[in-house]
Amino acid sequence: MKRNSLVRKTLGILIVLLLIAGLYFTINSRTVPATSKLTVSTSFYPLYDFTKNVGGEYVEVTNVTPPGAEPHDYEPSPQVLSKVLRAKVLIYNDAHLEKWAVNLSKDHSGVVLEVGKSVDHSSSPSDPHYWLDPILATQMVTVIRNSLSKADPAHAAAFRDNANRYIASLRKLDGEFKAGLQSCTRRTIITSHDAFGYLARRYNFTLRSIAGLSPEEEPSAEKLASLSKIVRTEHIPYIFFESLVSPRLADTIARETNARTLVLDPIEGLSNAQQRQGKNYLTLQRQNLKNLRLALECDGTNDSAH
Repeated sequence: MKRNSLVRKTLGILIVLLLIAGLYFTINSRTVPATSKLTVSTSFYPLYDFTKNVGGEYVEVTNVTPPGAEPHDYEPSPQVLSKVLRAKVLIYNDAHLEKWAVNLSKDHSGVVLEVGKSVDHSSSPSDPHYWLDPILATQMVTVIRNSLSKADPAHAAAFRDNANRYIASLRKLDGEFKAGLQSCTRRTIITSHDAFGYLARRYNFTLRSIAGLSPEEEPSAEKLASLSKIVRTEHIPYIFFESLVSPRLADTIARETNARTLVLDPIEGLSNAQQRQGKNYLTLQRQNLKNLRLALECDGTNDSAH
């Protein structure tokens, strides 16, 4: 009798363990194991954000440029580059922004995507900041989808659906910019560096920049004097600066002309604080729109409310 009781208890324990194991498998089968995810290295933040939205649960994305770093002059360490080479997909912007990625792509054995080759930026071929135009951003998302599908055909349908949803968000953003900047008293802005040309052309305002396409370019004294004259003559109320670059030159012109400073984010990278706050491409673009409306004195804005 004792033997039968022991057998029954043993069987009961085994059944319970099997039920627990089955429950555990059911729960965990709803998520993709990390080891089976497609590994992707992206060169800087916008590509990281776009890829995360397209890949969803099926990709493991690593952003090469760290938080707070400016991608124009960032050089990854050999240790970082070795990790990039091990990823199955490498996505970078173009030769104008990440020279390190151009050289590394020659040694990469997986899928390599240079996004700029598939984006219509013929209006300014040497300007790499096309991600700031929501319509050109939809083209970027499309080619990212294609590259992920090439590397992982089994999840191509999921990548397509995710891309379609995100493209819809970008088209909504485009509509917000069109409506928000349609009726404005002013049409000229001064920025710390020449990152917003595509945005200006898309939404019909004029951009004058202190530095060139790279924020590290130092302007001449003549250029600073010319910009200061424009600010005074046109009574421009704000000089835009950006979060990852020193506001020194913007502050100088603002002091000389009694203007104020305001952030216009090129979204080249997120700071640690922005990451903690849950910021992303879409939220930062909407903040850009809000600040542009204030500086351009568009319908419905109130300067005193800032």
